[in-house]
Amino acid sequence: MSDDFVPGLRYRSDAQELWALLVEAIAGWEDRMNAAAAAADLSPVSAWALVQLDPDHAISQKELAARLHCNPSTVVDPTDRLEEKGLVVRSPRPTDRRINVLTVTPKGRDVREMLVTRLFDPPEAFLRLPAADQARFRDAMLAAVGRGKAPVS
Repeated sequence: MSDDFVPGLRYRSDAQELWALLVEAIAGWEDRMNAAAAAADLSPVSAWALVQLDPDHAISQKELAARLHCNPSTVVDPTDRLEEKGLVVRSPRPTDRRINVLTVTPKGRDVREMLVTRLFDPPEAFLRLPAADQARFRDAMLAAVGRGKAPVS
């Protein structure tokens, strides 16, 4: 039981306890996102949209919406803000002018790099783990998200 995190919570399984511990470990994510977005003078939504754009490959707003798991109309406002700040350029796709693609500008690359650095520097809780434990945890998480083999016990 973890009264420190959720008073009275009694874990029904190891998996539930693992999930609760992971949620507790990343509890600062929202504050981190808000601070990084503010440092870039962006809303958190626009900041995350910029992070989801590959600076080396233009994508359509529809593709961005799929990456963000939202309706394509939802990305219009954040991409408008990114375009207004000179971080992306929206232009017709050369092969199909009905489709607008988003290209990250040089300024956008710099802002995106700052966001990625601030968002994905590991929290102190993870840095305190020994390297072998970090590797095992990483491997287990890769398996959990379907991008790796399940670790051997």
